[in-house]
Amino acid sequence: MPIRTVTALATGVTYDLSKLETLHCVDMGEEAMRIVTGLVQEDVAIMIEGTDGKYYFQAGSICIPGFWRMRDKIGKPLDEIHLSGNVPQLIRNNYFIQVVKPSKDKRAADDGRSFDMEEETTSDVDPEELGWSESTNGPEDSLEHGHGHSADPAAYLRPATLRLRNERQTLRRLPRTGAIVFGIRTYLFKVEDLVRERGVAGRLASAVRSWPEDVAVYKGRKMYRDVLLGYLDECAEKEGITGGSVEGTLPYPY
Repeated sequence: MPIRTVTALATGVTYDLSKLETLHCVDMGEEAMRIVTGLVQEDVAIMIEGTDGKYYFQAGSICIPGFWRMRDKIGKPLDEIHLSGNVPQLIRNNYFIQVVKPSKDKRAADDGRSFDMEEETTSDVDPEELGWSESTNGPEDSLEHGHGHSADPAAYLRPATLRLRNERQTLRRLPRTGAIVFGIRTYLFKVEDLVRERGVAGRLASAVRSWPEDVAVYKGRKMYRDVLLGYLDECAEKEGITGGSVEGTLPYPY
């Protein structure tokens, strides 16, 4: 017998798949996206082939884009999505360095400084800024599409507020319609945690330094370069890894 209901144990929510059979057109699509959103951790974009052979972004459930807005890209073909966002042609990896705001109990810096912040901020609701990278890109509503990293360098920029944001992207073709399901699984790691593994600090510093200028601009390196590289170099030096290339590393885009 076909599966009629699926229960997400983590949330206790049960999804009735048979409901889709009673709906049509937009209503069916919206219900399907609601179910998908509750059952998988990935953000999902639906790409449908047009009469020109290009694939267009026609629907999606985008909850934690971080660096882009769905309204800027919906309806566009894949190539225009990247061109309109000023994505460098050499971009061949899906990681970014992101700044996050300290939470309420961590608003005093290591050197004793305090930060003048409102009583409740987005960092209290979304402490790792998964949904939107306000500390890196400024307020979401004021973003100028294609010109990210509009925020001023944060007063709280330090190693403890730096994250490595990485995306695992997957493509699946639906058997009946031929539409492409573009899955985006986001991972966020504290830089301070990453460097606990020997050799990581030197390899990450080497990678960041190897970015071509257009890639460096796209990834907003200017904002955090001095703090990040200074910290990584210090960690690498403590491990006895100083200067030159790091064993086992390759130049950009690796």
